[in-house]
Amino acid sequence: MRPILLFFVSALPFSAFGQSPPSDTLLPVFLDSVTVTSTRLENEELDAPLSIAVVSRERIQEAQQQLSINEALANVPGLLALNADNFAQDARIAIRGFGARSAFGIRGIQVVVDGLPESTPDGQGQVDNIDPGLLSSAEVIRGPSSGLYGNAAGGVISFKTEEPPARPFGEARFSAGSFGFQKYQLKGGGSKGRLGWIAYGSHTRLGGYREHSRVESSLFNGRVHWAYGGGAREKERLREGEKGSGGGEEKIRHGEGRGSGGGYVNNHYESNDYFYYDHGHNDQKPGGQLQLLLNYLDSPVAEDPGGLALDDVRQDRRQAFPRNVSFNAGEAVRQGRGAIRWKHQWKRNREMEAYAFYLFRDFNNRLPFEAGGIVELDRQYAGLGASYSQAGKLGALPYRFKLGMDLANQADGRRRFDNQAGASGAKIFDQEEIFRSIGFYWVQEAQLADALSATLSTRFDAVRLAADDRFLADGDESGVLRYESFNPAIGILYAFHPAARLFANFSTSFETPALSELSANPGGGGFNEGLSPQRAVNYELGLRGLARSRLRYQLALFFIDLQDELLPFELEAFPGRLFYRNAGESRRLGLEASLDWQLRSGLTASFSYTFSDFTYSRYSTPEGDFAGNRLPAIPRHFGFFSLRYLHSSGLLASLRFRYVGTLYADDANTEQDDAYLDAGLRLSYSHYFPKWSLHPFLGINNLLDTAYNGNIRINAFGGRYYEPGRGGIFTGG
Repeated sequence: MRPILLFFVSALPFSAFGQSPPSDTLLPVFLDSVTVTSTRLENEELDAPLSIAVVSRERIQEAQQQLSINEALANVPGLLALNADNFAQDARIAIRGFGARSAFGIRGIQVVVDGLPESTPDGQGQVDNIDPGLLSSAEVIRGPSSGLYGNAAGGVISFKTEEPPARPFGEARFSAGSFGFQKYQLKGGGSKGRLGWIAYGSHTRLGGYREHSRVESSLFNGRVHWAYGGGAREKERLREGEKGSGGGEEKIRHGEGRGSGGGYVNNHYESNDYFYYDHGHNDQKPGGQLQLLLNYLDSPVAEDPGGLALDDVRQDRRQAFPRNVSFNAGEAVRQGRGAIRWKHQWKRNREMEAYAFYLFRDFNNRLPFEAGGIVELDRQYAGLGASYSQAGKLGALPYRFKLGMDLANQADGRRRFDNQAGASGAKIFDQEEIFRSIGFYWVQEAQLADALSATLSTRFDAVRLAADDRFLADGDESGVLRYESFNPAIGILYAFHPAARLFANFSTSFETPALSELSANPGGGGFNEGLSPQRAVNYELGLRGLARSRLRYQLALFFIDLQDELLPFELEAFPGRLFYRNAGESRRLGLEASLDWQLRSGLTASFSYTFSDFTYSRYSTPEGDFAGNRLPAIPRHFGFFSLRYLHSSGLLASLRFRYVGTLYADDANTEQDDAYLDAGLRLSYSHYFPKWSLHPFLGINNLLDTAYNGNIRINAFGGRYYEPGRGGIFTGG
């Protein structure tokens, strides 16, 4: 471990309360079921008939380095997050194996931020513009979910950012640490009358653990809310501290209802719903809310050190692949998004929602080879959607439903140039790629008996893909592809105890190849029309519950049958560039378990475990027949354990362990990466003054200085599968 100067600089939240919060608000309240919205029909987590996990703001932000979302998702069973160190490739996340094939970014998983699709309609997802410093929660649906979200929904990650507060506040945070890490953050918000706002900005620098792995990025995020009607009046009641239908500010302040509604965070109130009224009250006055959401990212530097062969890793873990240095491999990104959301609610639980957004992404990628080794991408992505929901009765049965549609248009202008030692040479490829999709969904829930309910989701998607070849020196290779898909999902929930549920579900998913995968054509330009969409069917049985408000548990057993799985491979002529092909069939059997246990006041233990038996049942390539082999990059066993103690004085200590079992790096199962245990420690202290507070913190990642690989490049040519992970990492702030 290299020495480090620890910066002991404060976070300073300014508030209008004029007094420090009572000591009991510092202690975590008893566990409770939380409200989830990623299921389309709002539900308590306990009552969702599928596998879902909720990650709280405390787990995401509290004394964390906030460099990558990987650390926030480490305790979710069934979710494997790799590649926390190579920012040129972005975070690599797999849910039940979906997304494991990704060379960069996220594939096969729908990413949603504040109810808006962050993933493009072709199934690509980047999270480089999502900063943990502003996240209030994350909801993870595990397993095929195309019945809810359409294309490339092998799982869903729905992030929520902090909403405008009822009371004004300001916060500054500075942290620094090993390998040249520095992060500067500013956050503030307030409200006046019907108007509320919050803004956040950050700047991050990292020298990198390995040679040629430097990164620098700046991010801005802003929200403005305008409430009208009944929602605006309820907001005023909350501001005055009345005990409204949501419980009121005073109730939250003294530690009640925080699990499902909100609570004091850094001395300002935070709720899941800006209006915070009970949707079940028939006397609710009509009202609604209009939201403006802005996001901008500028990352001019993100170097890619590349993958190494095992002998090179043993020789020098911190070296880069020489070709990555000589060709200056890496990326530069600028991305911006503006969006509008509207909600309106009537009496008797009728609600209308709509959204519209526009996103641009300017992307420059330098790959470690000459022919076509520089990629320039200009993306224009726009979408809109609307839904109507209502609750009532279907005959004598309590019943509710939501009808909705999503429309998206993605246009990628992709150009390739020869890489002349990191500089652009001759243009060899120029193509406009279009992905248009429209989806219609209908989610229904009926209470069949006192303890039995059923949920049915159906969705139809039609997509059109087009390639307009603008480089005609080698002929016109334009083309059009069309796909249609109907995906049902059904879930059954049995409440055999007031705080325990059995559930079973059947769900499906389909996933078209992404535009970048189709354009990676070994035959030249145009699309690789030999690729087919992959399709999956999921069967699941689960149990979840709460025991005496101190123990939250969940257990799920699943089986997935997957046809035409999309898998990456490399060619000798293009080291570092991935091409794709379909495997015949694979089968996935798995078990997921999680446990949160409040051992005593202030002391909480968390545990999660995943067993994955994922194998090819039919898969033949020119390199061999791989039937019976395990899927690469997915360990058979992985898990997480943490102990967290918060004293009434404001002292917080957290010890966590992450275990990743052995896994294969190739389809032939000839290269195996060893298991490892990664330990981390967090210490922080919160001290409150009349109108401000101080929060120094210290963190140590890889406490045991374990030698492990942070990422695996599947089927890499020349055995360059491995990207070594960082050694011991100190962070203070």
